Amino acid sequence: MTSSPPPSFIKLPPLVAHSDQVDDGAVVTMIRILELAWEFKYRKTAPYTPDELAELLHRTRATMWRHLKTLRAAGWIGSKRAAGRKLVIQVLIPILDDDKAAVEPGRVVLPGGNGDGPGGAQNELRQALTDVGVLGRPLRELCQMGIDPILVRAWHLWTWHPDQDWMENPTGYVIQRLRTGDEPPDEYLELACLTEEEVGQLQAAYVASEAYSGWPSLDGQEKLRRLAPLWAAITRNMREY
Repeated sequence: MTSSPPPSFIKLPPLVAHSDQVDDGAVVTMIRILELAWEFKYRKTAPYTPDELAELLHRTRATMWRHLKTLRAAGWIGSKRAAGRKLVIQVLIPILDDDKAAVEPGRVVLPGGNGDGPGGAQNELRQALTDVGVLGRPLRELCQMGIDPILVRAWHLWTWHPDQDWMENPTGYVIQRLRTGDEPPDEYLELACLTEEEVGQLQAAYVASEAYSGWPSLDGQEKLRRLAPLWAAITRNMREY
């Protein structure tokens, strides 16, 4: 993992510095992306594996995927795959030469611990857990642990894969994985972070039986084409159940 050290200050667009639409945690992640992108004139980062990128952003993989989803939805970033299953983050916000807002690298402090609103993340976590079937004492325990909802959804999807049909108690399995802090494979984290638009595209391709023709409607969308077989297998298993 290589990354050239940033200068004393990086340029910070006012849209990022004064955002009231993106939570503080995702804003800090965006600032760290800009730190990584400065050597490419703030246009993109170097290619990194998901683990390398999570380390550089000082995030768990689950939180990283959630923040990248938020930043993509805001139109701040794009992404593309590189060789070796690496990821390049593209900065879509214009960085003007006369931007005066700046921040010193390494001095970003996230107010309030995780930057989420008072009840937003907690409500999202509770909903994700109840969707899995977690109730009663385990629900209260896991909510108190402040687990990232993306982890819950990713493990939930994992239990629905046909290979996991041997499980007699999927909910109990998810509870145990969350208690021990285990993270599911990257592709399940990516599935859990798909936008409604992306899920809609997968659904349309699935209904058109594109699984048998190489997903032609997803041409040019490498991530969706890569995830489509896994998404289809899980969806088919859910519908059959």
